[in-house]
Amino acid sequence: MTDRLVTVVTGGASGIGKALAATAAERGMAVAIADVEWERAKSVASELGRDTDVKGYACDVTDPASVADLAQSVSHDFGGVNYLFNNAGVAAGSTVEATSPADAAWVMSVNFMGVFHGVQAFLPYLKEAVARKQLARIINTGSENSLGLPALGPTSVYTASKHAVLGLSDALRRDLKESGISVSILCPGLVQTNIYDSYRNRPADFGGGKRISEKRAEAVIGMMKQTGQAAHITAQICFDGIDNDEFIIIADSRVRGFAEKRHAEVEAALGRTDARLAGLGENYPPYE
Repeated sequence: MTDRLVTVVTGGASGIGKALAATAAERGMAVAIADVEWERAKSVASELGRDTDVKGYACDVTDPASVADLAQSVSHDFGGVNYLFNNAGVAAGSTVEATSPADAAWVMSVNFMGVFHGVQAFLPYLKEAVARKQLARIINTGSENSLGLPALGPTSVYTASKHAVLGLSDALRRDLKESGISVSILCPGLVQTNIYDSYRNRPADFGGGKRISEKRAEAVIGMMKQTGQAAHITAQICFDGIDNDEFIIIADSRVRGFAEKRHAEVEAALGRTDARLAGLGENYPPYE
């Protein structure tokens, strides 16, 4: 077992994933860069360190067998796992009405089921780290869309997938409360990445290599380039949050407006429910 922390990053060959991998390497960690684009993952690994420090792996997060193979390979190569970044993600920009079942299946298979598969495959290795008195943490990449609805137009299925990641992360935090394994969800805002070009890796089963909503994708890509946060800043904030043992790590304060709007709606709805229940003479004990 290496005496360094071992970090795994899915979707690690570009964007936020590459920045997370680079930050981990800068911190002296051994890093496994997993990506559906294996050649790119190997190239980034070569950029960041020696083969004994940083290694690239092929992984399709939609396939549980592929993720299980990744977990086994990383543990074999580095002697264990400490940090798991379930980061792989794809984007779709369309309304619910205009989204095909194939579009929805692709986004949910990567953004949500990819996280689910990662958690299940790596949990045994993270538990082994705890048994060795080492740090163990799962960090799932959510989005500003996990917290509310930004004014970026129709990103319906993508938003649903990132809400699901928040729900899964919260449930996972509860499930692992006594395990010694910590959980975080990273919620970036607009970041300078190529997520809207992720269609290039879209399998035939999910509609093949066509971009979803071409016009919308081009508009968001332009906005990302002009006003998006640099990925290395997102990664730095993420690791700062990990150091502080934070569950929700928000990387961009521009999300404040719509996040507060969502919470205000919940508070208002609770107030109305209190009044309705009182009018009906109902008074329930709190949940345990």
